[in-house]
Amino acid sequence: MSDFDPDHDMLPMEELEDIDRWALVKFDELIKKTVEGYETLEFHNAYHAIHNFCVVDMSNFYLDVCKDRLYTEKADSHTRRAAQTVMFRILSGMARLISPILAFTSDEIWHSMPHLASEDAENVVLNEFPRPSGIKVDEAFLAKWDRIHEIRDDVKKALELARKEKVIGSSLDAKVQLFCDGDLYDFVNEQKKELLTALIVSQLETVKGGSGEFTEVALQGLSITVKHAEGQKCARCWVYSDEVGKNADHPDLCERCAHVIG
Repeated sequence: MSDFDPDHDMLPMEELEDIDRWALVKFDELIKKTVEGYETLEFHNAYHAIHNFCVVDMSNFYLDVCKDRLYTEKADSHTRRAAQTVMFRILSGMARLISPILAFTSDEIWHSMPHLASEDAENVVLNEFPRPSGIKVDEAFLAKWDRIHEIRDDVKKALELARKEKVIGSSLDAKVQLFCDGDLYDFVNEQKKELLTALIVSQLETVKGGSGEFTEVALQGLSITVKHAEGQKCARCWVYSDEVGKNADHPDLCERCAHVIG
């Protein structure tokens, strides 16, 4: 958030990426559950909702996936500003949501983050609770992200096994092959770009039929093979590709990073 000015850098809802919209939908659900917990004096419900959102939706997924564009894209690029827009909205809303039960923590957060000109920057409790974003998604959108989560959970198990067997170090050392058929194969091919980002691997390949080496998966019809990624490792984003070394000015960078540096 250090280089983000919400009055000037915030993007409108329609310019956010799908994963950003998913994060706001989950935060809208959190607002509803937390406010209900406070109003009914069921404070444990508010606590559990906030805790699960922080651990499951944010730390284990959204923040993990967004690191790449936050660290490696151009500072004021559209995709980086989209992630910062969502993070600002969630951070600002979260500080206000926890203020009744984590008074000192919320106050520290509030004084450490940027603010809109319309907000009281000195006192978190003198600001209203966050209102839902109002972002509209259909059942197909939610089902898509539930399925991406399922695939990601299975791939993480396969990656961990490959890590133990010294095939890879970090997940970006990996080339993942997904073996599947039918509807699942069609889905994986349609969502290949989203999956590559969500899995945090260098390469992703879909194989129709056959069977991968890792079959202890929760998602029926899927098996997985993890190999070491092909090509060379970019010194900046750590993604392996055949593009590294092709730019004369930046021989240790991939095409994307060389463009950003340029």
